[in-house]
Amino acid sequence: ASKSANGGPPTSLPPKLNSHTMADSEGKTPAAPGCEKATEAVLVKSEEMPEGTPECRGYDFNKGINYDAMFKSFIHHGFQATNFGLAVEQIKQMLSWRLSHEKFNPEKEPEELKDEKVREKIKCKIFFGYTSNMISCGNREVVRYLLQHKMVDCVVTTGGAIEEDIMKCFYPHYMGDFRLRGRDLRLKGFNRIGNLLVPNKNYIAFEDWLKPILSEMLKEQEQTVKKIQISKKKAKQLSFRTMKAGAVLREEAEGIAAGSTILGIGAELVAGLSSEDVENRIKNESKENLVLTVLEPGEIYSPSKIIKRMGEEIDNPESCLYWAAKNNIPIFCPAITDGAVGDVVFFHSYKDAGLIIDTASDIKMINEMAMNAPKTGMLILGGGVIKHHICNANLMRNGADFSVFINTGQEFDGSDSGARPDEAISWGKIKIDAKPVKIYGDASLLFPLLV
Repeated sequence: ASKSANGGPPTSLPPKLNSHTMADSEGKTPAAPGCEKATEAVLVKSEEMPEGTPECRGYDFNKGINYDAMFKSFIHHGFQATNFGLAVEQIKQMLSWRLSHEKFNPEKEPEELKDEKVREKIKCKIFFGYTSNMISCGNREVVRYLLQHKMVDCVVTTGGAIEEDIMKCFYPHYMGDFRLRGRDLRLKGFNRIGNLLVPNKNYIAFEDWLKPILSEMLKEQEQTVKKIQISKKKAKQLSFRTMKAGAVLREEAEGIAAGSTILGIGAELVAGLSSEDVENRIKNESKENLVLTVLEPGEIYSPSKIIKRMGEEIDNPESCLYWAAKNNIPIFCPAITDGAVGDVVFFHSYKDAGLIIDTASDIKMINEMAMNAPKTGMLILGGGVIKHHICNANLMRNGADFSVFINTGQEFDGSDSGARPDEAISWGKIKIDAKPVKIYGDASLLFPLLV
């Protein structure tokens, strides 16, 4: 290369070199004498990028502030911004999908789903999960918005999210600092959640509110004896199973609750008899109208029923539980006793023992929601029980179609919390051909932006 007049750097390149690639006409980079191998190693010739490969480019603020355009630009921004952009696309697909997008399959679908108008009304079932710290922080208001406007179909959360939503209806959480000393806070009766503070009086107010509700539920749980008039023809159609107490009705029928034990037929006592014996006695009755004496079970509360009851009782539109109850969106909480709700149940048991919490009906309910859905989406903030519970429900249908995870967990320790979506594909919890997204980051910042 020629030097400039003052002996400075070259002003031009040799005619055979391309200024952009530093390569000659044959595509090879000339090596300086003595370092040919190093040049060959460092300056390996690039292949052409596949046609249509997106370029990395950020938002240009010279065009003014346009948040919609800025968020759209994230998908080509790189790193977690790109994952954010991909998550937006996944959620748009969850919200926009309709059964009408797919052709009617007469071999797999009932005839009533052939009507396009019917198909247009069938949406993707969205399973929404979040850990309790999402309610501790300002994301409570974001969650409430989704429940208020029916943007999700069911929720899975942890015990802390239940109690703190109710507590915030009485007293607020306060801003603190991550560096506040635990010893000092303990002596003052303040509990620290990250950089938030929760006074003990909030928990006392929650206990005072919940205890009478538990007492009511315990009374509702009590069994009652009823006499039911029924025709012999209808009585013969009842289906029983044999239990320790006797013949128990399998399903609700003729005004008799499922799980009711048959104590008598007319004046005859049949308590303790097998279902076969009871069915034979009904067949052999000479009368066309019978009187059955039954022992009806009381209301046994599952975690989701308890949470719905709490939402109805609080009657406060600032509450997430209120809107879930109002819009009939089930909130599942398999670990409901792991927190203040469990504390109150424990203390209450010394006054009125015997409250039963039925977890079996909830696992059946959430699994069947997934099994019966034509398409499912998962939006999960955090990890642990809420993440696995939703993923496991979707295993029952061979995987979710759309998935977005937001958490800071890493997979090196083998935890489900930190596992990437690809691990869930190996278990059948996400479909093989799905395009799930995980954003590595703090949901307190990312989730409001995503919504």
